[in-house]
Amino acid sequence: MDQQCRKEWLVSLLGWSGVIVFLSLIDKLHDLWVPEDDKLNNHPLWALQEWGLWLLFTPLLFRLLSRAADKRQLTQRRYLQICALIFINSMWCQALFDLIVLNDSIAYSLLYFAPVHALAIFINVFIWQRYLTLPQAQLTQADNADSQTLTIEQSEGAMQLCFDDIIQINAASNYVEVCTADRTWLKRATLKDIETQLPQQMFIRTHRAHLVNIQHIARVRLKSSGSGYVELKSGRVVALSKAHKHSVKACLQQVA
Repeated sequence: MDQQCRKEWLVSLLGWSGVIVFLSLIDKLHDLWVPEDDKLNNHPLWALQEWGLWLLFTPLLFRLLSRAADKRQLTQRRYLQICALIFINSMWCQALFDLIVLNDSIAYSLLYFAPVHALAIFINVFIWQRYLTLPQAQLTQADNADSQTLTIEQSEGAMQLCFDDIIQINAASNYVEVCTADRTWLKRATLKDIETQLPQQMFIRTHRAHLVNIQHIARVRLKSSGSGYVELKSGRVVALSKAHKHSVKACLQQVA
């Protein structure tokens, strides 16, 4: 069992154990403070009977979501499919348990637990998204570290651009322009997000709106004002701001 899987089981065990203990405690305190006629007189294990199955279904939900995320298949449709699968199976398990152990009708159990199980799934998905999954930028960065490529989403599907082929990347509102020698590609992301996905030893920021591949820099020109521009081997010129000129010069000296 890997670390992620152990973490999913641990979160499920601690979370639902806490819920069950809390509900059992509230139930007992209620019966201590109310008159005899108003007492609930629930079985000591009633909370476990109603919520115990989530000790199994929650880690299963977490695992299905994690596996889909690892394979980059966690679309909105996939979310709905996984949640529907967990909901249907949890409802039938609950109904069969109540029928066999408590002699409750299946229709009654399905009607009673439907909103409760839907809420449980919603909370579990939120917990998984908040605490058990890596941000998309980190996932993409991990992929790129292995493949040495940047993913570009196109209408016909995703494609991979080699880092060596990327000359510069420019901010363009809610998109970035990824420039190669042949053409410019649009990718929906911020320049800051893209910067975290690129190898630091290969790309450097010359301006708040520009990232440049160090291998494609020909020379740096400074103006009397303190700013300047970077000439690329392709003949393109990229702005160089005062805030980044020292880091660019130091980086080029190290490369040289």
